[in-house]
Amino acid sequence: MEPFECSMALDAELPPCDERIAQLHRYWRAIRPEGSLFPGRQHFDPAAVPHLLPTIRLYDVHRDPWRFRYRLMGTELVRLIGRDPTGTWYHDHRPTQQPTQSDRDLVFVAEGRGICYRRGFPLQIATGKEHLSSERILLPLARDGRVVDMVLGFTVHHPAPTPAYHKRAAAV
Repeated sequence: MEPFECSMALDAELPPCDERIAQLHRYWRAIRPEGSLFPGRQHFDPAAVPHLLPTIRLYDVHRDPWRFRYRLMGTELVRLIGRDPTGTWYHDHRPTQQPTQSDRDLVFVAEGRGICYRRGFPLQIATGKEHLSSERILLPLARDGRVVDMVLGFTVHHPAPTPAYHKRAAAV
């Protein structure tokens, strides 16, 4: 898959993506109460998507200035980054103080302007890990249906080919 990144309207169709991303997006749309812009955390039932939980994360949204606190980090994400940032500020884990694309995406979603989907090289995992690429979606959640107070993030990591794969490919 070619790298791809976009911020899109709430009702826009996703580009071709991993089926797990599409499943979460369909579920998020299905739990949105009629007359609301967004579903809230109270509408999200983890039992409805148990196979997705290991790579889900939730951010609490704080405004003025924009800041995001990790409310929850899935167990597979914790394993991949080597620590559990739950309860800490997202910005405290960035390598630079300069705004990143991830920062801009979180603010876009928190402002209620839409959702964000990205595929390409993992942005937040240290290089040298076992992943070639990842896909990520960010979805707004709002307790009152209007003002985003959480961002739901979900990531799919695609493993890099193994050394055996490279050996077979070189022999062809």
